[in-house]
Amino acid sequence: MKEIEVKILEIDRKALVSRLEELGAEKSFDGEMLALFFDTEEGNIYKSGDVLRLRKEGEETVLTYKKFVSQEEAKIMEEFETSIGDIVQMRAILDLLNFKVTKKTRKFRTQYELGDTHVVIDNYQDELEAIPEFIEIEAPGMERIAEVLELLGYSVEDCKSWHTYDLIKHYKLTENA
Repeated sequence: MKEIEVKILEIDRKALVSRLEELGAEKSFDGEMLALFFDTEEGNIYKSGDVLRLRKEGEETVLTYKKFVSQEEAKIMEEFETSIGDIVQMRAILDLLNFKVTKKTRKFRTQYELGDTHVVIDNYQDELEAIPEFIEIEAPGMERIAEVLELLGYSVEDCKSWHTYDLIKHYKLTENA
């Protein structure tokens, strides 16, 4: 499945939530997410622009591999994802396959569904808490993203096609965060 998304930095959460509610968006998730990012000893996954992530999303654990496609107007990744029953055992398997944890993140996420579009509000914690709250808009294509941006009072010029690593660099945090 293709993931097509943009980020908008330093948002007004209260105004955004109010607007989403006015538009009839449905809240689909509100909770903590813990993520472990893995790579080879040589850093081959990161160097290729890909992502291997094991994430606890509320009560669900998900293993995801994202294959880099493009980072022009939006971040576009080919996403392969599956639910995992036991995060400890999955981590052990990844360790046995010689994948190393390169980054850990913890954030609080509130996710809304607006038709075929996900609008998420992310608030990083711990080492990344200096990153102000931001939103991600994920839709089937740029045309739909532009429609949702307009509905929310934003424009394409407000958007970033960034990964978490780009946020870390923008806010001048260490790469180890």
